[in-house]
Amino acid sequence: MQRSDERGIALLLTLLVLTLLVAMILEFDAEARREYRDAAAFRDNFKATVLARASVQAARGVLQQDFLKDKQAGQPFDALTDLWAFPITNYVIGDGLLNAKIEDERGKLNLNDLAVLSVDANAKKIKVGKFKRLFELVQINPDLVDAIVDWVDQDETPEPSGAESIYYQSLRPSYRAANAPLQTFLELRLIKGMTPEILAKLSKLVAVYDSAGDSKMNMNTADSLVLQALDVRITQGVAGDIIQSRPYKTVLDLDRVSSFAEFGPELRGKGLIDVQSNLFLARMTVKVNEVTRNAVVVLQRDAGTGMSTVQYYRVL
Repeated sequence: MQRSDERGIALLLTLLVLTLLVAMILEFDAEARREYRDAAAFRDNFKATVLARASVQAARGVLQQDFLKDKQAGQPFDALTDLWAFPITNYVIGDGLLNAKIEDERGKLNLNDLAVLSVDANAKKIKVGKFKRLFELVQINPDLVDAIVDWVDQDETPEPSGAESIYYQSLRPSYRAANAPLQTFLELRLIKGMTPEILAKLSKLVAVYDSAGDSKMNMNTADSLVLQALDVRITQGVAGDIIQSRPYKTVLDLDRVSSFAEFGPELRGKGLIDVQSNLFLARMTVKVNEVTRNAVVVLQRDAGTGMSTVQYYRVL
């Protein structure tokens, strides 16, 4: 009887030791798997970030190829039928896949035009009016344009519905109005009244760049809402007529749009419209296994060589 009890105790001890060993092995296996997954995620994250930077070269290559194609065809205009306007889909880049879409920044309203307002009250009203019309068309409070004007102009005198440094210094944390042109689109987040929802509505309709006095709109690529904002005489119907007759090889070709011909030459004479572009924004997504990286780059293309230089780059 004693031997049977001893054998039973020994068996229980053996089972206990075995259970402990199995638990330790399982814990070690789980920990090893976690470390492997973490290492793989770190590797893929690093690869995706590097490839997102490398994808800038793919966008530059597309713009260069488009330039050479247009030069060979003798058609120096930029339209939504061009090579750069077609999305890049599942392009193999390193160990990842690239998806990208290039947009024409000249087909948008340049917010930095608000930094250079004429002392003439009527001229100022016309320029500000463009942006207020756009805001109304996309159902954004047009009073927010005043806040943008105050952010980019050089004085500390607030517009009727605007805000200068005295307002921003009352916030926590406090800061001052830039009183200078916008550096990036995301800088809008600092301006009174701006929300992520508003930025989402504006992201494909406005641009931020140093115009150096030249913010001609590309009539081949501008959205209907942007066309309507350009001039009060461009109604939804006129904008539709302009879009229907695209592409235009020269700015003079716009005169064939009867509903636009009456005042189009006036806009052309003021240097407000064009059919070419030199500034492009590329939205890029790189995926490596389960890791995704988004990036945005603004490229300025040289009209003589077709080579592009990076004006802005950000990994999101």
